[in-house]
Amino acid sequence: MKERRFLGLVYSFLIAVFVVISALFYYFEVSQKHAIYDFIYNSELSRHKKDIRLETYAAVSYIDLTARNEITHTCNDIKRELQTVSIKNLPDNKTKIESLVKNFDASHRFRIFISKDGFSYPNTIDIKSCEPYTYFNLKNVLLCKSPTKNKNGIPSSFLLSTKNLDNKTTIGVYVNLNNLELKIAKEVEPKLNDFIFKYKTPDSYFFIAKILNINGGKGFGYNIYNLSKGVSVGKLVSSDKKDAKGNPFREKYLKALKQCGETYSIYWYPSPSSKIPQEKISFRKLYKPLSWMVGTGFYVNRLKQEALVFSNSLFDRLKYFHTLLFFIYILILISVHFINRKFSRLMSNDTDTILKSVPQLGEIEKPIDISKINFERFKLIAKSLNEFSEDLIDKKQQIETNRVEFIRAFVKVLEVRDVYTMGHSERVALYSQKIAEILGMDKKKQYDLYIAGLLHDLGKVAIPDSILLKPGKLSEHEYKIMKLHPLFSYELIKDINFFKHVANFVRQHHERCDGSGYPDGLKCEEITLEGRILAIADVFDALTTSRPYRRAFDVERAIEIMKSESLDQEILKKVENHLPDILIKERNQQETTEIVDTVEKSRIDLFEKDILTGLYRIKALLKYLDEKIRSGENFYLFMVDIKYLKKINYLFGYEKGNELIMKVSQIIKSLDETVFHSRIGANFFTFLYLGKNPVEFEKKLRDKLKTIKINDHTPEFYITFLSSAGIKNAEEMIYLLEMQIESLKTISLRNR
Repeated sequence: MKERRFLGLVYSFLIAVFVVISALFYYFEVSQKHAIYDFIYNSELSRHKKDIRLETYAAVSYIDLTARNEITHTCNDIKRELQTVSIKNLPDNKTKIESLVKNFDASHRFRIFISKDGFSYPNTIDIKSCEPYTYFNLKNVLLCKSPTKNKNGIPSSFLLSTKNLDNKTTIGVYVNLNNLELKIAKEVEPKLNDFIFKYKTPDSYFFIAKILNINGGKGFGYNIYNLSKGVSVGKLVSSDKKDAKGNPFREKYLKALKQCGETYSIYWYPSPSSKIPQEKISFRKLYKPLSWMVGTGFYVNRLKQEALVFSNSLFDRLKYFHTLLFFIYILILISVHFINRKFSRLMSNDTDTILKSVPQLGEIEKPIDISKINFERFKLIAKSLNEFSEDLIDKKQQIETNRVEFIRAFVKVLEVRDVYTMGHSERVALYSQKIAEILGMDKKKQYDLYIAGLLHDLGKVAIPDSILLKPGKLSEHEYKIMKLHPLFSYELIKDINFFKHVANFVRQHHERCDGSGYPDGLKCEEITLEGRILAIADVFDALTTSRPYRRAFDVERAIEIMKSESLDQEILKKVENHLPDILIKERNQQETTEIVDTVEKSRIDLFEKDILTGLYRIKALLKYLDEKIRSGENFYLFMVDIKYLKKINYLFGYEKGNELIMKVSQIIKSLDETVFHSRIGANFFTFLYLGKNPVEFEKKLRDKLKTIKINDHTPEFYITFLSSAGIKNAEEMIYLLEMQIESLKTISLRNR
């Protein structure tokens, strides 16, 4: 009966495992289905956007070629036509002039323009408002805009070539630019249609629009060509018109066209194959010679449908695999059942005795009573298992000891990097263990919390030294990186068998009950009990130990502060009376302060001083200069540049170059009446001179630098200085000095 019950439990467990696996498989299927859909959709969206951009560029190139040929030939023709016009006796009467023009227009290919004594015919052209037409390298051609408009409200434009008969009379030949544009449009439309739509869906589209006012407004332009539903060709449109969902979009793309000459735009419009508004994406480019807006685009809905069909098709096939997996699993269950039944008949009381003792292996030195075993074969097995149990107990104890020692050693390595947290992890571990004991948690939970306390700040090894060791306040970006250390701690231990059961506790030690914590912003009920205990232990130690910016709080003040923070107040209420008893006192305060001061000075040197020379870096110099300038104190800033340092490195090696840099820095540091000696570049040195005679001081400095020898070679230097009088800030002062150095270099080159 026991065996059957055990087998029943085994089969129930296997079925439960199968159900869980099936649920996980289904969850994976759904999530991956969405992921594949998003990937396909985004990939196709990106590809289509690139395609319409290339298509528009190609269309504009073809339009430009056609327009260039048509307009260039037409303008050359009107200029030749102008040369043939010869009017010797131009009548004074306006009526006769109008008659002359009409007769000319009726018998010639182009029209004539005459201006005399302030009278112009036709009066649609005002020569004073014309401007040179500069496109396609055309000369002596004017672009004129008519003050009158056609029945659709569209103004006419003309290309005009003129010559003067005398001081009062100008004649010209002109052609209507609007007609030329229509001619160009009719020529390019069939070929562009074939190019754009040949391999596309019915929902693809191409358009050409004339822009009359790039700034927008009522009647800013009109469509020359567009096959989309509801679009009127040749009718003025307003920029404040909204799309099918009430979103303004024209002013946005007009602004982008004005700034960049091209842009993508997204809006809702009925597709050519449907009256239902759909999201569409267009790429528009401004063709300046004709003020045309040329573009093409596509409707997004079709891409979404194709991505959905593909992902559904892919995962429909996985259902067959799921069914096959089910039958294989059932077959395995049946096989296991028959094999177990066969082996169960062969088992004896000896087997039961051994099996009952197996769970005690590693817990009891001799879990099997060999005197109760009848068969020698099983006696040997039992004896081996007893010996194994003894060895296992020894190894477990050794492993646990080694594990704790390893953690402590690793934590000490971390604390060597950041002396401010010296002993912090060990104290947090002990506080967490004690709080768990006060709360009545079992020994295993207490020990788990001790391990978690040791590991909770392990992730700080992944924080860059420039942030972890930075003296002073962290920037917002640096603080965001520092806040990742619980996540780093979690990632370091979550896959290690010894530690993964405490990984979540470690991850949550900076979470807070109001959701303001990090890294996950969990609320109190979402945080594990162990995570809340760790948070209390961490804050308690932080408050009761010294920091470089404050001394440790006493226990009463620490508890008062903790009550005002978003910690688990229920736990705090249960343990607050015990906290004074479990407090671990810091070592001698004076000794701690001296260590902290020493480390703080080393950090400042690391961040503010040059490693090779010990001189200040440029960041520290700029800060010091700004303070001096703001104080109004007068001083001189000297700059020394090692001439041809790269050549010295090349000729004698970098060691000699470094030797030269060190000699220069030593001379600079030895100078009287100077402060804040700095190295602000590979070969640039600066310092503040507080004396009254900078010219005499410069001579002394040159004499000292002339004493430097590198392999019998005397290096050369550029030296300059600048008074702080009238200087606004440190950056200006450094810039002016660098410009003076550049001037010295230029003079030196000229004198060579």
